[in-house]
Amino acid sequence: MFSEKKKNNMNFVKYKIQILSILLCLLVMGCNKDPKPADDQLDNYYFVKVGNVALPVRVCGNINADIAIVFVHGGPGGTAQAERANIYWKEMEKYYKVIYYDQRGSGITQGNSKEEDMSIEQFSKDLDVIVDFTKQIAKASKVYIHGASWGGGLATYYLLDTTHQNKLNGAILECPAYDIVNGTQLSIQWILQKADSNINAGKNVAYWNNCKQFYALHTTPSANEFKQHQSYLNQVNGIVSNVTNVQVQSTSVPKFELSLLYNNAEFAPKALTYQGQSIFSHLDLTAQLHQIKLPILLVWGEQDGLLPKNNLAQKFMSNVGSSVKTYDAMKYLLSAHLPHAEEWQQFNIDAKTFIEANK
Repeated sequence: MFSEKKKNNMNFVKYKIQILSILLCLLVMGCNKDPKPADDQLDNYYFVKVGNVALPVRVCGNINADIAIVFVHGGPGGTAQAERANIYWKEMEKYYKVIYYDQRGSGITQGNSKEEDMSIEQFSKDLDVIVDFTKQIAKASKVYIHGASWGGGLATYYLLDTTHQNKLNGAILECPAYDIVNGTQLSIQWILQKADSNINAGKNVAYWNNCKQFYALHTTPSANEFKQHQSYLNQVNGIVSNVTNVQVQSTSVPKFELSLLYNNAEFAPKALTYQGQSIFSHLDLTAQLHQIKLPILLVWGEQDGLLPKNNLAQKFMSNVGSSVKTYDAMKYLLSAHLPHAEEWQQFNIDAKTFIEANK
């Protein structure tokens, strides 16, 4: 039996390997040059300064479109700069402008991301700057936000402000982390059921018994312990389930130091707060959802183990104040946490239908 210290060291190494694998994928994509945009397409990079940080922003898509989608990436500590590789966006860019930006302390954001500014409150202010940028520089009068996972939680918080809602035509929320407190407990229950199933089937019994012991010791995982939680989820396709349908295209990313992306992926989850406390122990926006009156498209993967659909999706729909809210519990039955990548064909249809109906 490993000591707790040794097990933690092994968990950290596993997480580093996962992060480094993501970074290598980004580097491979960065080796390819994007083809020259067609005459009706644009592809421009900007850095938008907010205080002491400069947020990287890529503006792509239909140059004549009056509609733009601001993509709010997951994590915390993820990046939107490689998101364009998902084939989903290729179709969306035919019709709309798409704004890919990295949050402060995340991705390849430049400048001094102070720990005291790593809060959902400040991230919401940053997102507001990006929305204004989209209207003024990207020349879009109709703006939608698409928040995925943690980005869906940030987008939800942003929408609690009526002034912010008035700048938008709608929001697409994909497996949003609006309630991490209860979502984490549901996720632990989900993985423990998988562990018991594997143990009963005689599969990797020692491994899954160690998994159960981990949760017995860590009933409320911290940001550090959440890494191991994600590792267990990856073993049973709790984050990406419909792998065979995921398609990517070659795309470049801006030049960056590898250490920056890695350090941000480590820094953001540990530092990010809500009301002065870690988002992992404190973020639950359920009681405030009634303040959202904007048209909402909610999408949730049936196989999601990170933020299980059961309870979370219906609770969101029951509490959100919008009179225009779309959610179909019978869709995305093959997806886990990333439906726009796992069932991108259906997501394209639903997103465009929603956008066109609310423009």
